[in-house]
Amino acid sequence: NIMNISIKLFVPFTLVLSLLGCDNKPVDAVVESNNGSAEKTHFYNEFLACNAGPDYSEANLKTGIGEFNALNLSDEIYWIGGYAPVEGKNTNSNGWWEIQWSSQEASQAGWQEWLADEEAQAWNESFKTVLDCDDTTIFGYETHFPGPESIALKSWDSFVAAEIACTFNEGKTTENLKTVLKEFTQWVGDSGTGEEFSYGVYIPVGEHEADFWWYNWHPDFDSMARGNANWEANGKEMAARLEETATCVAPNLYNGAEFYAAD
Repeated sequence: NIMNISIKLFVPFTLVLSLLGCDNKPVDAVVESNNGSAEKTHFYNEFLACNAGPDYSEANLKTGIGEFNALNLSDEIYWIGGYAPVEGKNTNSNGWWEIQWSSQEASQAGWQEWLADEEAQAWNESFKTVLDCDDTTIFGYETHFPGPESIALKSWDSFVAAEIACTFNEGKTTENLKTVLKEFTQWVGDSGTGEEFSYGVYIPVGEHEADFWWYNWHPDFDSMARGNANWEANGKEMAARLEETATCVAPNLYNGAEFYAAD
């Protein structure tokens, strides 16, 4: 089962909140980092559903990912990673391959280059016996990652993620979400545990069953449990503010790994 992937390929994902408009136009796409330089926080991310193939093993996965990193990948790809569902804590049986692009336009051009690359296609065919990902159905999202650097995940060797589907309450929009997220960021700084953590939102491009997905990323599930306990004890007022804007379902939980990161 793909959920058994445990090699240190999965990056600790921090919760990423995307402050985007309903028309998929990014809001506050660039922020200023601590050293005063402009830092890109708005991206276009895609997910492909994946399942373990007949030749799946940790060794074969590691070998295949090494071969993948040697391919001629687009300069517009910033990050690639995978998610394995936690048994009993997820409505999905499949895992996910995630690609982070600089923009949707870059994704379209990059996929054309990939399909025309004979070496890439040969790798794709051989790797399917290890991890079979469906590239005929790709889910695209406008994304934004404004989490405070002071508590962001320090290591990307492994991570756990909580994926939460949300829909706006009647009369609420991303403008309301933008306001609440600023308050939430302040709350994390003032009342959080101080442990590594990040947060954000993925807003789907096109029709989907949710208006947005809120992601929380922690280094491990023990850290997630401590964060959740702190939220239950000290975050009631902030939770009420969030609940005024959107209605969210119980999270899907994943283990994750990094497959590729641009220099």
